[in-house]
Amino acid sequence: MNRGFYTLAENLPLKPGISLLRLEGDSSAFQRPGQFVQIELPGYFLKRPFSVCDWDEGGFSVIVEAAGSGTRELLALPSGTALLVHTGLGNGFTPPDSLGLGEDLLLIGVGTGLSPMAGLARRYPEAKVLLAFRRLEDAFGQELFAGHEVCVTEDLLSPLVAIPHRFFCACGSESAMRAVALHDRAGGQIAFDVRMGCGFGACMGGSKKTVHGYARVCREGPVFEKEELLWED
Repeated sequence: MNRGFYTLAENLPLKPGISLLRLEGDSSAFQRPGQFVQIELPGYFLKRPFSVCDWDEGGFSVIVEAAGSGTRELLALPSGTALLVHTGLGNGFTPPDSLGLGEDLLLIGVGTGLSPMAGLARRYPEAKVLLAFRRLEDAFGQELFAGHEVCVTEDLLSPLVAIPHRFFCACGSESAMRAVALHDRAGGQIAFDVRMGCGFGACMGGSKKTVHGYARVCREGPVFEKEELLWED
């Protein structure tokens, strides 16, 4: 984990109220798609966590939705603003090496949970992509998956069982991830797109029940093996 100042370099609107932000600075703490950052906003006690969309040697990008006053202020900041950021947090996705370029890999992003799928898609150019939204008019982000076979839907389960794949990587709300885990017979890894407190595991918030006991999304996660997770009835 690193902590330092990053420069807001670009704010690219994906749809009203949702933007792709690029922050420039040290990206050496990132190891795998699925990790997240915590951005400190002046005047706010709690930091804001965001899944990393992708990164390169010069910085990283995140998807930000205007869900409250803090995220609205973040989206309104001008280019050149310096932000204090904790980077390289959490454990990312590790698809099996046997998938090669990803021809048997399905990337599932539900709502803003599509963010880490973009980084995976760049690394697995033959992976198929499933993006699910409550309504089709809510859809965004398809342009982040250029060159991939992309299914955009408001019916998560029908395409989930219809698209051939041997392994999946998924990210979204707990209810959506429960549906994926219980209906997809393939092996897979699941990341939770949830609110966090401290982001380091000290507050014990955001815990999930696993075969090993309760695990913290921010510390042991946010990515878990499908077989690890236990779901309440």
